[in-house]
Amino acid sequence: MRAGLVLWLGLVAARPGVAQDRWQLTLNSGTTLWDLRLVGLAGDTLVVRHADSTYAFPLAQVDEIRLVQKSTRHITPEAGRYGGVLGGVDDEVHRLTLYSVPERRAIVQQVLQAHPPP
Repeated sequence: MRAGLVLWLGLVAARPGVAQDRWQLTLNSGTTLWDLRLVGLAGDTLVVRHADSTYAFPLAQVDEIRLVQKSTRHITPEAGRYGGVLGGVDDEVHRLTLYSVPERRAIVQQVLQAHPPP
């Protein structure tokens, strides 16, 4: 019974795209916040989690939302890579700087639909 539970928990934790999405926020103050999990949108406020803490940021203060893709190093260089290492070119980036708050809300809603929080 215990082995089955451990196996089930391992499979749930290994599901791609569920608990493994790691996000980065850049605020208009220049502050960059790493290793975040998206929680949701509360009106014009983006709610995120980092470790065991929950934070809320007004959309007017968020300049960029980036889904950080897991990097892998290859022995031989590949096209579009420098020295066989990924340089963030595979990240999903949503620049919000030039958008109004309602436009930012629509973009974040699309992001949450594409990457629903667990």
